[in-house]
Amino acid sequence: MDLSQYTPETWIKNEETLMNNLQNSSWKSIPILNYVDLNALKDGQLVRFIGMVQDMRNPEYYIESYITINKETNEKTVMSAKYKEFIEYQNFNDIQERDTVRKELQTFYVISVPAENEWVRAMEAELFQIPTMANSQGNVSHKRSLEEESAMDTQEDLENTDLSNPQKRQCSNSSESNGNEIPKTTISNEHLLNFPLEDKNGKSCLVKVYTNQDQIKLNNIYEFIGFLSIDPKLSHECVPESEKNLEMEMHNPPPSLIPRLHSLSFRKLKHNNPLVQNIEIDSHQFNDVRKDVMIVLSQLLFGDEIAAEYLLCHLISEVYVRADHMALGKFSLNLSNIPILGNVNFVEKLYEFIQLLVPKSHYLPFTLENMNTLTFIPKKDYDSDRLNSGLLQLSANTVVVVDETKLEPGKLDTAGLEAVKAIANIIRNQRLSYDFNYYPVEFDYDIPFLVASEGKSMLPSDCHVVLKPDNGHLETFNEIIEAAKFFLKPELLNKIRKYLTLCRFVPYNIDDNVHVLIQNKFVEMRQQGATPDDLHNLLVLNRLICLSYGKSTLDSESWDIACKLEQKRKERLTK
Repeated sequence: MDLSQYTPETWIKNEETLMNNLQNSSWKSIPILNYVDLNALKDGQLVRFIGMVQDMRNPEYYIESYITINKETNEKTVMSAKYKEFIEYQNFNDIQERDTVRKELQTFYVISVPAENEWVRAMEAELFQIPTMANSQGNVSHKRSLEEESAMDTQEDLENTDLSNPQKRQCSNSSESNGNEIPKTTISNEHLLNFPLEDKNGKSCLVKVYTNQDQIKLNNIYEFIGFLSIDPKLSHECVPESEKNLEMEMHNPPPSLIPRLHSLSFRKLKHNNPLVQNIEIDSHQFNDVRKDVMIVLSQLLFGDEIAAEYLLCHLISEVYVRADHMALGKFSLNLSNIPILGNVNFVEKLYEFIQLLVPKSHYLPFTLENMNTLTFIPKKDYDSDRLNSGLLQLSANTVVVVDETKLEPGKLDTAGLEAVKAIANIIRNQRLSYDFNYYPVEFDYDIPFLVASEGKSMLPSDCHVVLKPDNGHLETFNEIIEAAKFFLKPELLNKIRKYLTLCRFVPYNIDDNVHVLIQNKFVEMRQQGATPDDLHNLLVLNRLICLSYGKSTLDSESWDIACKLEQKRKERLTK
């Protein structure tokens, strides 16, 4: 099925059949906005976009069908504005209003996946990008400069009137614009893009969804496919100054910066690892790769194999179910007793390797300046009617490394205290309240936090591991870093990347024979003063140990491994 040939008009004529064909065909042959230059695409072309839903707009109406009447011939023509920005006029001068059918769509603001690591984007660009469709004979670009648009005559303006939106979107000369001078935006591109984290190569898109809008949730990652809309008339710059306001400028950014996409279909992505195309679990391969992962992590952690086990569990952890307001499966980790190595910052070096291994991660130096000045919590701006992003607006499974060794004596102000509370709430409950001014709105999260500190962290954690460095590793840490880089050849690196993602997809259950063992252990632990949290954390650790070995069932061997790890970890806490 050659999808490139379709336009909104041809698609609507046979939509049901084509939609079925689309669901059963590969989307990889379709140009992807994330990596294809907009200059190589044309208005109305079928494209894809992969990103996180950062904001959602109020519902709006579009004209699904309308009847035009040619007054010279009285000929009636049924037309549609679905999958388009503008209604069309062709050789007629009347619209039969009573036969116009209006329906509702939802617009979502979608951005490149925040904290996505460079190896993911490089690999996706290599895997997904197809030869760009350059403008050639018979395929003239529909994009025109704003200066060309402003020179359009009145008849052409009428031919492009948008009846689905009360705002006029055609470019025209206004008294305020001094002839051909085009009004410029007063808002920076960075503010318009609204990324939670700085992203020089990030892209964004306004995606218009016509069906199943309720299946799209904030902060989730989706792959959309639809018709591209990049006509310059979509920009707020084409509106007379007298009609402009902040909301209009925010909601109508230049399409050259933020294109529109009229979605035909979408699918939620369970992960963003381009190496994992099919979920195939091979426990034998898991064991081999696990050994290599442990070699790397234990060497980076100064020969501490116990800390390496917990770090591995942390990297594959996720919330697998929510029950009674509890996020089961979360496994935030506090690594303390971080050594000071002179000119080398250990946490930064460790993060460099984490960044190489996982698809999404972010390094957060826990400094007074950062905590007091950075925007952490998303906030609704009613003047522009949008959700202003914050650093903590991230998609699931983004590993956040908090470097508490950067903290210096000083005082957190009100904003800093709120930021600490927000991080602590995610760690404890995997929930975050967004600021909607008059009321908070809570969102579910699945963000594993790794906090590195000299003493016990001021932040909570599910598991606190006191690092026990080997003196020999401390003295040769620079050499260990170089050796680890040499050890991680591209082939092995990709195996580890794939392994860490696949671990989350191992089906898991508890063997009936182990139930009795667990019950007896719980009774024993309760007699020794263990809390319900201790029991829950042990079950989570057991699950992660099993997944790391590719085991789908908890057995006595894995149970013993987890219990011994917990015993050794707790012994360090008492010393």
